Amino acid sequence: MSVKKFKFVSPGVFLSEVDNSQIPKEQPTVGPLIVGRTQFGPALKPVTVQSFSEFVETFGNPVAGSRGGDVWRDGNHQGPTYGAYAAQAYLKAGVGPITFVRLLGKQNELATAAGTAGWDNTGTVTGKDGGAYGLVLMPTASGVLTGSAVAGHLAAIWYMENGTIELSGTLANTSTTATGTYGLFKTNANSELVAQIKSTTSSTIVHKTAFNFTDNSRKFIREVFNTNPQLVNSAVVKTTDLKNGEQYYWLGESFEDNIQKQVDDGNLVLSTANAMIVALGEVDGDPSRGEMKQSYQSSKSGWFFSQDITTNAAAYSPANMQRLFQVIARDAGENAQKTLKISIENIKASNSLDNQYGTFDLLVRRAIDTDNVVKLVERFSNLNLNPASENYIGLKIGDKYKEYDSTQSRLREYGQYDNNSKYIRISISEDVDAGLTDPVFLPFGVDGPEIPATVTVVGSGSLASPATAPTVAGGKSNIVVSSSVAAHSMTAMDQSYNAQGYTQHTCSMAWPQVTCRLSASDGGMGNPHDAFFGAQSATRISSNGSTAFDRGWGDLLTAFPNALVGTLDYSWRFTLDDIITGSATTAYWSSGSRKNGTSATAVGGDYEKILDAGYNSFTSPLYNGFDGLNIKEIEPFRNSGMEETTEFTNYAVNTIQQALNTVADPEVIEFNLLAIPGLTNAKLTQQMISVCEERADSLAVLDLQDVYVPFTETTDSFKDRIQTPDTCVNTLRARGLNSSYACTYYPWVQIRDTINARRLWAPPSVVALGVMANSEARSKLWFAPAGFNRGGLTEGSAGIPVTGLTYKLTSKERDTLYTANVNPIASFPSEGIVVFGQKTLQATRSALDRINVRRLMIYIKKEVSRIAATLLFDQNVQVTWDRFTSKVNPFLASIQTELGLTEFRVILDNTTTTPDLVDQNIMYAKIFLKPARSIEFIAVDFVITRSGASFDD
Repeated sequence: MSVKKFKFVSPGVFLSEVDNSQIPKEQPTVGPLIVGRTQFGPALKPVTVQSFSEFVETFGNPVAGSRGGDVWRDGNHQGPTYGAYAAQAYLKAGVGPITFVRLLGKQNELATAAGTAGWDNTGTVTGKDGGAYGLVLMPTASGVLTGSAVAGHLAAIWYMENGTIELSGTLANTSTTATGTYGLFKTNANSELVAQIKSTTSSTIVHKTAFNFTDNSRKFIREVFNTNPQLVNSAVVKTTDLKNGEQYYWLGESFEDNIQKQVDDGNLVLSTANAMIVALGEVDGDPSRGEMKQSYQSSKSGWFFSQDITTNAAAYSPANMQRLFQVIARDAGENAQKTLKISIENIKASNSLDNQYGTFDLLVRRAIDTDNVVKLVERFSNLNLNPASENYIGLKIGDKYKEYDSTQSRLREYGQYDNNSKYIRISISEDVDAGLTDPVFLPFGVDGPEIPATVTVVGSGSLASPATAPTVAGGKSNIVVSSSVAAHSMTAMDQSYNAQGYTQHTCSMAWPQVTCRLSASDGGMGNPHDAFFGAQSATRISSNGSTAFDRGWGDLLTAFPNALVGTLDYSWRFTLDDIITGSATTAYWSSGSRKNGTSATAVGGDYEKILDAGYNSFTSPLYNGFDGLNIKEIEPFRNSGMEETTEFTNYAVNTIQQALNTVADPEVIEFNLLAIPGLTNAKLTQQMISVCEERADSLAVLDLQDVYVPFTETTDSFKDRIQTPDTCVNTLRARGLNSSYACTYYPWVQIRDTINARRLWAPPSVVALGVMANSEARSKLWFAPAGFNRGGLTEGSAGIPVTGLTYKLTSKERDTLYTANVNPIASFPSEGIVVFGQKTLQATRSALDRINVRRLMIYIKKEVSRIAATLLFDQNVQVTWDRFTSKVNPFLASIQTELGLTEFRVILDNTTTTPDLVDQNIMYAKIFLKPARSIEFIAVDFVITRSGASFDD
């Protein structure tokens, strides 16, 4: 403190306290950037997490693979998520953080047909059909056979890759037994049907089974048919080992709960029902249900809309109400719609003339919960639609999102309000956000999921024209029934059928939809006012009081081809304006009741009547999310599927390139290591090196070709998938790599997944990241991440248990690898498995051909850059130069003290920053460094002397 700060008037002692002991604010720790697949989470956006528990909350647990089960419904748990294991290894071994980029399918804007994301099922045999085929159930009725439409219900969808599906059994209204694709059959007394799968190439029956829709039966449809799309992929599955024709088809959606609802409501008797198969798609140019060729997209709710504030109830239409906002999942892809739902609760009208905006709560709930036992994920209370309020829904929840700008190869952020929810963001109507809507508006209803319109299906055929498939009459065709199926023939079944004198069978077909609560007391609600109207994820709640979760919930919410956008219909439009309060103890939802004058708001003449009655809550599902991945792949980003392709001809290549482009700018995201575990594609790993070299602040940890080929890439045996060190080295040398910003390891390792109690083979980059984290945590990052002290994988240095190697190296093979700059992972009898090298891929001999020195230089450059940044736009004079050296010198001295440097010197004076540079506004400093080298070779002479010799000689 300057003496001028004191006021001296009379003699005395003047004291002051100056605190120079403040600890400078620490710069945020920088960790690796990892790219890979996860169970869920934001897609193609860098997300930083500080701990493994936070990683699991954001992206899910690692997946060990080979789990089996119902892959269509449960998702891909067949292919290991190596990136997630790398995250676990680093976070468990070190101090964090990591930044993770989750991969989902994204096609290039200029993609060819081969380069589109997603999957299709249009058939792979020339001249034969693939596509989707639906089973329609309908009640027995004479109208079916005379052309009068009866109500048909879509019950299940098969996706045929190289085969055909036919029903077999007794024809409707006859005692004739037959088989065929387009005939009308009746169920047996056990409420069962029989279907058979045929090989397209040979028409051989490869699977024939009875099935039903009772989910606890051994003949349940999902138990007796293949539900794994990956089994049709002969590139990664040995189809010769398969039984029951799994390689020809898979069962996708099944709507057993909707069928049971029809039974409970008296619309269908399964023991006497009729059934037929229809082709879903390609009517009037619309795409097949099996043509999901599009990029990933997030799931969303329908639009939440306002109440009717007019007094003309007879003119009411939900479609004409003011749209307010829409909820969009931040978790990209399909997971959110399977696991979450959105509820509006505590809707309250304003009681103030000064502020007419009412309030409401928005709840993010687990889809598996019930209204009896709500499982809350997030709650946002006391929200309103006033843009000037601190409780404005946009401000409280957030509406920001990022999209990739292909012209600038970077992410751009849109929206006005920071996201305060981990799970959702809000898309707000422009009128609401501009304050142009009536302030009394409240969220009173919501649009249900979009589905194809109900159509009429007319099946016809005759002996003279046996190849006619069902056609569509009236209504929108959408993707419901094909009218031009050429590959399937009307078999003897159809001829026998027509021989009985029936020339057609007709029914309407409605797409299954999410059930809505009909009564506030359904499900055994103790207090009907606690019920949430709208969507219900419990099974058959409106009919039998069940509150079990509908396992087919996700099947009701799957995305449709984007080509159909604008042609689909809302399955329902729920609104509190359609609630009828029949008594003091319960209430009912009846669509259209406001318009016909029977709802509470119609009878009472005011929207507040239903709120005053205590019914102010409703629920919406999320829907239309899509992963954009090829569901027929065990590993959608398999290397063998990306060979000889570009971003235009392969969505997987484009996706990974986009992920790397989004992190290429060091001013956008910081990291010091880069890994895409399991990626060996030469073109893409070269791009990883280029990103690190251009950033000059990170080290790429690569996995190489010709080391080990995982089961997700090929059908070869385990033995044949292992490559020798010589093969690996020859392939690497052919690439001619020379970069100190990359390193690599050999071989793959076996790790133990302690979460899933499994063992699996993992690429060496997984444990390499763990070793680097462990080395940094135990010492400093400029110590070599290798050897028995810091690289002992058996001793836990990888942060994840390592139990084996795909190839055990000899001493000579270690020499071969190290000479080629490949770091060996070796196994020793006493010490166990050890990382036994720390070279970069720099071919030129220098200090930077070692990982510890490269990481040291990355660290020093980053920290000196931060110091220098504090001087920008200050005066270019000696005082400023001294500030720079006064910070850099202690920083480098601390590294020297901790054995990172043996010597250094900082020069910043008029010999470096000359008057000419000053005139150009340039400050120029020189920093000379002598990095401390690690010991990699130890030579000891043992000299045996004569008994009388002196050791001092």
